[in-house]
Amino acid sequence: MKRQRIFIIVAPLSVMFLSSSGSALAQEKPNIVLIFMDNFGYGELGVYGGEITRGAPTPRIDRLATEGIRLTNFNVEVQCTPSRAALMTGRYVIRSGNGSVPITTGMYGLTQWEITMAEMLSDAGYATGIFGKWHLGHTEGRFPTDQGFDEWYGIPNSTDESLWPGQPQFRP
Repeated sequence: MKRQRIFIIVAPLSVMFLSSSGSALAQEKPNIVLIFMDNFGYGELGVYGGEITRGAPTPRIDRLATEGIRLTNFNVEVQCTPSRAALMTGRYVIRSGNGSVPITTGMYGLTQWEITMAEMLSDAGYATGIFGKWHLGHTEGRFPTDQGFDEWYGIPNSTDESLWPGQPQFRP
């Protein structure tokens, strides 16, 4: 069976594509596109009442929302790393050890025994990919491809790799 591949690269957000394998399975299982953005308010997209009123029109995202299922109840943490950990694992961040943004530590992120939604969906026959910011580990064994994603394009931790060149932890 041939696996579908979809490539979209957008930053500073993460876009996950989870597509079913083969045309027969595609009829039974829907393709999933999950867009997770840092510092983005609920009402900023047109589909949630934003558009020109709160910034800019978002017709393509609005169309995606009207053609699919919108999940409207996800409570974010105060920082991006904990929110991403909760979204990936479905667990409280205190249990996964990702309760804050790890700016000065070498080893951090999801532990290898954590089960992510990518691993669960991969077991169900989906091809998985993530494009954009990961921020859940930047060392060997803690990249998206170690946590169930078949493909990944992005940087592991954009907080201190792209935004703060004056910081001691900055890596060009």
